[in-house]
Amino acid sequence: MKQPMAGLVLVLAVGCMPATEPPATDSEVVDSTSAQSEAERFFTLEEVRDIHRRFDPTFSEWSRGGDFTRYVYLHMSEFWPQIVLRRNGPIRSLPVDPGAGIGNVTVSVEAGETTLADYVENSAVDGALVVHDGRIVFEAYPRMLPTDRHIWFSVSKTMVSTAMAILEDRGRIDVSRPIDSYLKPLAGTAWEGIPVIDILDMASGIDCPEVQYEPDSCFWAFYDAFGWPETDQVLADPMNTVAQMSRGAPSGQVFDYTSVNTEILNGLVEAVSGERFSDFVEREIWRRTGAESDAFITATAHGNSFSGGGFSSTLRDLARYGMLFTPKGRAGGNPVVSDAYLDNIREAGRPELTTEEQRRWHNEDLGDGSFHHSTRQWDVVTSDGDFFKSGFGGQGLYVSASKELVVAWFGTKTAGRMDEMPRIARQLARSGLFD
Repeated sequence: MKQPMAGLVLVLAVGCMPATEPPATDSEVVDSTSAQSEAERFFTLEEVRDIHRRFDPTFSEWSRGGDFTRYVYLHMSEFWPQIVLRRNGPIRSLPVDPGAGIGNVTVSVEAGETTLADYVENSAVDGALVVHDGRIVFEAYPRMLPTDRHIWFSVSKTMVSTAMAILEDRGRIDVSRPIDSYLKPLAGTAWEGIPVIDILDMASGIDCPEVQYEPDSCFWAFYDAFGWPETDQVLADPMNTVAQMSRGAPSGQVFDYTSVNTEILNGLVEAVSGERFSDFVEREIWRRTGAESDAFITATAHGNSFSGGGFSSTLRDLARYGMLFTPKGRAGGNPVVSDAYLDNIREAGRPELTTEEQRRWHNEDLGDGSFHHSTRQWDVVTSDGDFFKSGFGGQGLYVSASKELVVAWFGTKTAGRMDEMPRIARQLARSGLFD
């Protein structure tokens, strides 16, 4: 990939802006110092062809990081089938505040102190965006185009939780009921009797931990049957694999992260709604975000949605989704995110599910010891009610509803290192700039 010019922060969401242009408008990016044409940021024809020649769908082969991986993250539709989530609704305006100066804010990272703009430019971040009070106050795209649809990975899980909450609000789902009361094929399996809330909270007790590079694990046996990322073992009904799983512990006792829980919830949404997960999410959520672009969700050969990690969108549209959890995003008579769902995230979690080791890891991620609990597919809820979800490879969404603040970012692991954006987002939220 051609290297960006040193110290550059992109100035336009689409195209490039001459230095003589008037002050920034809705379509522009703030905290910018110079311009660069889109052509300079594309992979060359030779590079693209080489990536496709060398591509291997084995997860450990294409996900290790660097420019090869970044290209895949930005072009999932070239490697796997995608279901289009049509925006088909009014676009939420995101005015740009050219005078906010957030890029000049000092942040502390492992290497020391730097500015937000310098960190984003010189780290594993592909793009970063800060929205406050409905306005963009920082936006930079050092390693992607603003129009690129970048994969969310596990940030996608919050979309499943939101879909569940909509059905819960309508009385269609009772999370205290056992999963097999909705998904009958799970009766008589290790899943029988597990309350839905325990699956939502990653405390199902099923012995299938998420491991990234162990091809013989229960986790990858499930995803092989699911048909992603490899398709040679895909089953028409992955539930056949789920039914063979065993219990590792009683449910509701300890947080034990696995995307298998999310795919079970995907099946629950489909069973209750009577439609494909992607269709439900398109109508009930995506069209109501105010998105300016269609989104994608990775699908298998049998049309199953990879809901545990398969969403792709532009960075601005990820931020618009995050705004559904803020007061401005919830204004009006029929918000996507109800009071009950927001309260369940912020106040109804179970801190006792988290082990001391997990708590220590989350506090290191935040950098300030404010972790309180994990719940409803969100990784972290802080002691003051902020929450965020991270995704494999360096993706993230941080929401501070009380401050009308959303921080969204995409990344690609580089030289074995991940970005430190969760810590930076937390510092921004506590900086006093958004009070």
